[in-house]
Amino acid sequence: MPAFLLAAWLWVVSEHLVRPIFVPAPADLWRSLLGLLPGLPSALPASVLMTLAGLLVGTALGVLTGLTMAYSRLARELFGGLVSFVAPIPIFALIPLFVLWFGIGRMPQIAIITIGTWVIISVMTMEAIKNVLPVHIRAALIFGADRKTIYRTVVVPSILPHMLGAIRAAAAASWGLDVAAEFIGAQTGLGVMIIARQQYLDTASMLVLIAIYSALAIVLDRIIIRIERPFTAWTARHGNLGAAGKLMGTE
Repeated sequence: MPAFLLAAWLWVVSEHLVRPIFVPAPADLWRSLLGLLPGLPSALPASVLMTLAGLLVGTALGVLTGLTMAYSRLARELFGGLVSFVAPIPIFALIPLFVLWFGIGRMPQIAIITIGTWVIISVMTMEAIKNVLPVHIRAALIFGADRKTIYRTVVVPSILPHMLGAIRAAAAASWGLDVAAEFIGAQTGLGVMIIARQQYLDTASMLVLIAIYSALAIVLDRIIIRIERPFTAWTARHGNLGAAGKLMGTE
């Protein structure tokens, strides 16, 4: 598929079927990359550090919220409604309020990413709690396990793979949240560069910056996968799609 898309791209460009402002040629992207290189040493670290800061804080809060909700019904009643209320709110809708409440600077920008990642992890954790098999809990009760033991040996292992998957989803979303956050008066960053290039209708530069965001997201996702493998090896999550495909006759 990548080879097919590349061939289609080259054919469209060579035949001049679409204006370059909509589909620039590969040579235009290369020239744009060379033009962006002087600004990348300052923009790249700014965006990466802000994204990682928001992701780490949001992940810590989301995991804490999820584990607390998994342990206590009262916590689910207290936080579940809040998470359900905040989840549908578009992050871009919060930008004017954050500027009004907190001004401009790094803190409100990191807060935007934190809220977005916290919501993703909390919502997916709530769904994971609902999917804990009751038969496992009943089996633990039959063998005399108390509440804390069930939480530690049944509930947490059951929701852990889902929480780690939620962290991966939050990490992927955090890069898009970074672009939204950089609307709050950021002076440097990849999102700022995209906004600036948009004003000049520089499609090639915008595509290059989007590709850089994609590469960063892939690298971060691979790092998270490496970290999570020791914690989820017992679940046989890795490679089970191939097995499922064979069972369904698709492989």
